[in-house]
Amino acid sequence: MNYYLSLAALVPAVILFVRIYQLDRIEKEPRRLLGVLILSGALLALPAAGIQLFASRALGGALDKRSAAYLLLDNLLVVAVSEEVCKIVPVHLAAWKHPAFDYRFDAVVYSVSSALGFAAVENIIYVVQSDLRTAVSRAVLSVPGHFFFAVAMGLLLSRAKQAEKRGDGRRRTILCALAILAPVVLHGVWDFLLAVRRPWATAAFYCFVLAFFITADCGLRRASQTDAHL
Repeated sequence: MNYYLSLAALVPAVILFVRIYQLDRIEKEPRRLLGVLILSGALLALPAAGIQLFASRALGGALDKRSAAYLLLDNLLVVAVSEEVCKIVPVHLAAWKHPAFDYRFDAVVYSVSSALGFAAVENIIYVVQSDLRTAVSRAVLSVPGHFFFAVAMGLLLSRAKQAEKRGDGRRRTILCALAILAPVVLHGVWDFLLAVRRPWATAAFYCFVLAFFITADCGLRRASQTDAHL
C-alpha cells in the first residue's frame, strides 16, 4: 500500500511541472539543468526536515507549544525559512549564472523546478506515514502551495536578474532579498493558520488560499504571455 501511496504522492508534482514547462513558450530550458534543480530540491528536503526537528524541539523547550508565540515562530522562522531557503539555494547555485538564463520567465521555471523536487519528497514522507485522505488533501493544497510560493519567488528573481543585467546592484540585492522574504511570509501565514486549529483560523486559511492561488496564477499566466529576453 505504501508503495502505491508513494507513487500517488509524486503525481501532483509531475502535473504541475508539466504545466510550468508548457507555459515556458519561447525557449525551453535545458533538461539537464532542470533535472539538477529538481534533484537538488528533492535532496534538500531531508536536511530541511532535520533542521525543523531540532529547531522546533529547541523552541518548544523555551515556549509553550500551545502558545501563539510558539506557533508563529515555529511556522514562520523554523518551517517557512528552512524550506524556502532550501528551495532557492539550487536556483542561485545551478541556474543564476547559467547561459540558458536569458529570458524573464526562466526564473519562474527554475524556482518551480527546485520547489517541486522538494515538495515531491516532502509529500512522500507525509503520505507514507498516513493514508489516502492525506494524499488527496496534500495533492489539492500542499503541493500547489509549494508551486505558487515558488512562482512568487521566481517572479521576483526575474526582476533581480534584470536589475543585474542593467548593472543596478542595489536593486538586485533588494529583489533577491524579497524573493526569499515573500515566499517565507506566504508559507508562514499558510502554516500558522493551519496550526492554530480554530474555526476562525480555518475560515481565514481557505480565504487566504483562494485569494493567493488566484492572484499567483494570474501573475504566472501574465509572466508567460509577456515573456521577453533579459
